[in-house]
Amino acid sequence: MTDSQGVVEKAGWVARPGSVGPIRGLALCLLFLLELAVLAVGVRWGWALGAPLPARLLAAVAVPSLLAGLWGALGSPRALVSLRPPAKRAFQAGWFVLGGLMLALLGQVWLGVGLVVVWVAVIVLLRRAA
Repeated sequence: MTDSQGVVEKAGWVARPGSVGPIRGLALCLLFLLELAVLAVGVRWGWALGAPLPARLLAAVAVPSLLAGLWGALGSPRALVSLRPPAKRAFQAGWFVLGGLMLALLGQVWLGVGLVVVWVAVIVLLRRAA
């Protein structure tokens, strides 16, 4: 049943036009956690470099900072540079593949593969929930 304000009530759930459903909300939350995981992998990868301590410390700070800047400029929903949808999807795919590659370089190949596979599953879920 729909009231005059466009609110739909069905089986005790109230959905407003433009609202995010529970499945889509969960998928978006998981996607955000995966984005943060790539940043954390960047810290670990920078720290694992075979270099003197100051260089490792610098890399552990610089790699995730660079990644965060790139994400903010190109990949986020409120990105500074407005990419067309195919270019944005390609950037985001590259982001998660890079995270998987960094995990593989750290000797965690299956975790890297898992990161990319979970990302693909979340993207499929988001497209179906839309």
